[in-house]
Amino acid sequence: MKSMLDVSDRIDRVLDRVADTIGWLFILTTIVIAFDVVTRKIGYQMPGMGSTKLQELEWHLHTALFSFWLGAAYIHNSHVRIDIAYINAKPRTIVFAEFIGCLFFAIPYCLLALYFSADFTWEAWVDNEASPSSNGLPFRWIPKGCLTAGLLLLFAGVISVLMRSIVYLYGDPDLQGRATPAVIAGKVEASS
Repeated sequence: MKSMLDVSDRIDRVLDRVADTIGWLFILTTIVIAFDVVTRKIGYQMPGMGSTKLQELEWHLHTALFSFWLGAAYIHNSHVRIDIAYINAKPRTIVFAEFIGCLFFAIPYCLLALYFSADFTWEAWVDNEASPSSNGLPFRWIPKGCLTAGLLLLFAGVISVLMRSIVYLYGDPDLQGRATPAVIAGKVEASS
């Protein structure tokens, strides 16, 4: 069980490092959006970089940000979740629900989404897909590839949470504190 927890810790470190690194794109995205808004308002158009290209670049960058943060968001329980069923539940019950959710919902979803997004990316690469706009950006496979990579990171995050849940539920009580998934981290601290 300790080795399972070590693997989960390594996955978490990689996901955090990817999210921290890709987070710098937020600054670039903000600059591109601000530049696009200002230049459209004053009527200036940079040669070779019109508003259409800038707007497409905005959503390409946003796709990268969103996609590469998926795995880290999942391991830190920062994703959207409806916790009505968890309000009065014990930590062990919550972790068991997380375990079931990972095993029967999140893993199959990730595998199916990865299959289709990889095909989606491959077709864009093979067809050399570009923007439908004549003023748009080429290389549509890049944002589509970001989505595929993001789903792969989400899958890694789900595996990490699943391993933590297994160690928390069935492992040595000495490892339970280290294995506590983010989904119950606040409840465990509050009950201590």
